[in-house]
Amino acid sequence: MSSAEFAKRYVLDAKRSTKGLQSLMGILSGLVCDGHLNDHEIRYLKTWLKENEDLANVYPANIVHRRVHEILIDDLITEEERNHLTKEIQILAGNNFIETGAALPEHIANIFDDDPHVIFENNVFVFTGDFLWGTRKECHREIEKRGGTPKNSITNTTNYLVIGTMASPDWITANFGRKIQKAAEMAQSGEYQISIIREVDWSMALK
Repeated sequence: MSSAEFAKRYVLDAKRSTKGLQSLMGILSGLVCDGHLNDHEIRYLKTWLKENEDLANVYPANIVHRRVHEILIDDLITEEERNHLTKEIQILAGNNFIETGAALPEHIANIFDDDPHVIFENNVFVFTGDFLWGTRKECHREIEKRGGTPKNSITNTTNYLVIGTMASPDWITANFGRKIQKAAEMAQSGEYQISIIREVDWSMALK
């Protein structure tokens, strides 16, 4: 394949992914507009995602793909699973999520690294807030698989603070808010190699 053909194929694939994500966002918004997901709607999502498997590794479609698979693997939908999926989809379907990759308060947007280059090997990661990707334990496992070190608190050796998409708007009074504040002060001092990044930046780097 020539470089011109490769470039053309890349552009077409990117357009296809963008269109697919926009369709998914519309579907998700419609499904949770009444604040509830029934069994039929969850199974419909499974069918749609199977028909659009090219999005299985594209954020945030990969989150929905994994969640729906986990719920239906035993063909039994519990109320806890239903409520958790509903909450996640409500966040994903929120205004501007597909552009920003986060559902976080606007007043903390300026603390993020605008163009993060996430390197896992030999770097220390701290997580705060709740993550669409999974539990804190699952997030830590992904770091360890790639040669990084997950920690529970900010220290002078911390390289990345990753803020979960489901972080509360009341971050300043929440426990994880103190981590954000400390990391922001360290970054602003210029004395430490620390970046504050969104879950979407971390998730995209996992590929």
